[in-house]
Amino acid sequence: MADDSISDTSSLHDDHGLSFSSCPPIFVLPTHLTLESLHRIEEALGSRGARLTYDASEARLILSKIGQKKRAALELRSRGVWTEDLDLATSKVPDKRSRIHEPALRSVEALAETGVADLSTETENEEDGVRSKYDARGHLKRRRPRSISSDRSSVASPPSVSSSLSKEQTDILRVVRLEWLDRCMETKGLVSIDPFVVYQARKVEHPATQTSSTDTKSAQASGILQRAKQDAAFRPPPAPPNRFARRTHKAPSSQHRSPKLYRQTTSENEETNPLPPAPDWVKNHILYACMRSAPLYPPNERFIDQLVQIRKMRELTLDEIGVRAYSTSIASIAAYPYEFRRPSEVLTLPGCDVKIANLFAEYQQSEEGTVEEAKALHTDPVLQVLDQFCNIWGVGTKTARDFYYHRQWRDLDDIVEHGWNSLSRVQQIGVKYYDEFLQGIPRREVEAIAKIVHRHANRVRPDARTDGAGVDCIVVGGYRRGKEISGDVDLILSHRDESVTKNLVVDMVGSLESEGWITHTLALHMTTSNRDQQTLPYKGDDTRKHFDSLDKALVVWQDPHFDDSAPSSQTDAEDCARQKQKRNPNPHRRVDIIISPWRTVGCAVLGWSGDTTFERDLRRYAKKARGWKFDSSGVRERAGGGQVIDLEREGRTWEERERLVMEGLGVGWRPPVERCTR
Repeated sequence: MADDSISDTSSLHDDHGLSFSSCPPIFVLPTHLTLESLHRIEEALGSRGARLTYDASEARLILSKIGQKKRAALELRSRGVWTEDLDLATSKVPDKRSRIHEPALRSVEALAETGVADLSTETENEEDGVRSKYDARGHLKRRRPRSISSDRSSVASPPSVSSSLSKEQTDILRVVRLEWLDRCMETKGLVSIDPFVVYQARKVEHPATQTSSTDTKSAQASGILQRAKQDAAFRPPPAPPNRFARRTHKAPSSQHRSPKLYRQTTSENEETNPLPPAPDWVKNHILYACMRSAPLYPPNERFIDQLVQIRKMRELTLDEIGVRAYSTSIASIAAYPYEFRRPSEVLTLPGCDVKIANLFAEYQQSEEGTVEEAKALHTDPVLQVLDQFCNIWGVGTKTARDFYYHRQWRDLDDIVEHGWNSLSRVQQIGVKYYDEFLQGIPRREVEAIAKIVHRHANRVRPDARTDGAGVDCIVVGGYRRGKEISGDVDLILSHRDESVTKNLVVDMVGSLESEGWITHTLALHMTTSNRDQQTLPYKGDDTRKHFDSLDKALVVWQDPHFDDSAPSSQTDAEDCARQKQKRNPNPHRRVDIIISPWRTVGCAVLGWSGDTTFERDLRRYAKKARGWKFDSSGVRERAGGGQVIDLEREGRTWEERERLVMEGLGVGWRPPVERCTR
């Protein structure tokens, strides 16, 4: 699809007459689309009332850049939708009366059904955080098909639903080229999909579940061969001839279960107890999480925990759109200051649609306060193994799936026994200290580690104390947001003299290693020192760049001191040797040491103090509202050559500089304990 027609997001609402509300559920196939293009297409559809879904099995109209029928069928099959081809010319033969009164062109309204509820999870709005384009409450009511007036019968108007789609055709879906959306935008009205249909098919049962008691042996053999050919393109590589071939773990039957439809009851309509007053960000439909206050322990924490588990399942199944949508919903619920009373209250929040309301209705009706879909993370054998692999430091979701599906590993013992030499050094360390890295770090231990790092920083830079302050050591991450237990320790070191912070990370690691505090260095980055500690230049939206480019050392930390009070009759030399040979019982910890120049220390502290969704929306808001590029190394313009914007120049302390950055960006100040978007 040509990006020209939807690349200018400022013109998305110029054509007020165009509406996709009468269309059936739409799924946008991400194949051959960049993530940015996918966002623009979804926003263009959602802002005009389209019922978007992120489950291909729920859709009846699929938009894609694919131009071949076979490829369309393969893409659908890879998403669990099995189909059989229909001849476009003969799939429907109307009778004479229908042919006489039917318009010459068939619109997409002919695919719509009355009473189909929108169960899609809302996609984050990339354009503004003031009013969501995806107000799903409009889809709760059934839409009546529009009748065609006699004076308009000569034009290509959409026929009524009842006359164009019989009940037997509800399993028919169409894959349509994205050029159809361009044409609709150009004409500011729905046009016929016929010239753009790539593949028209009927949904069929998965071949593995089809049974027939009357088939002959020859027919069964033929069916098996046919199904084998169909499955070949999507089946993971066969296991090597070893003991893994006897494993019987099965893949999850369905990671995208359709939620139960929330139905409004009479007693709910008659409820006299009014809802609490909505916060301003709800009234104004503020979608950006960085413009709301989210405490560490919100009133709806138990329900949020269920959504977090579902989001984790989306991560394990590589559903990036689902992860983004659930993150947006979770952040909105985390900022809501009241405990939910009924599902309709959920729909008032920006970023929460009918699907989230359905999940809350299920959670509310459950005796245990759970959601059925979330249980799969702990009951499905495949998800359990993938989750375990993802907890290995240095192993991401794609690598975890490679371990399971291609290498046929099922636990950590398999990795050690059959694949140890194929792991990177970082992954080997992650496996070796797997249990210790999963242990939480109490606040007192975080503070003790910070004091040791601070002492060594001033030791390797003795001239830093000439101003009386020395090197600043700032504890960020979960500790600064108020967590009692942290997963790792994040520390930022800075000084007003840039000669102090240049190459400081190298000297720090050497000093800590000499005393035995650091046992392993996982990564050492010198990107800031190598560019003379200047703000990272803006080079366009290069997705290969990370959000952070500061000097940093990611290390494994262990307290070298431990009590060895066992009596010994050996000599001092023998006792010293025995002490060295004795295993240190102190747990290994993950510590990140980040170095920031003083000129951008406010950006660094801000970039390392918020939860993931808070930081994501902070960068999105800077881009959409101000036209700036923000990360922990500074702020610069996206136009005009990428000029550096100094928002924190007037700050005397790092606290003042962080506040100035937030106010300069336009999101307003809120303390770290209110940046807990989960």
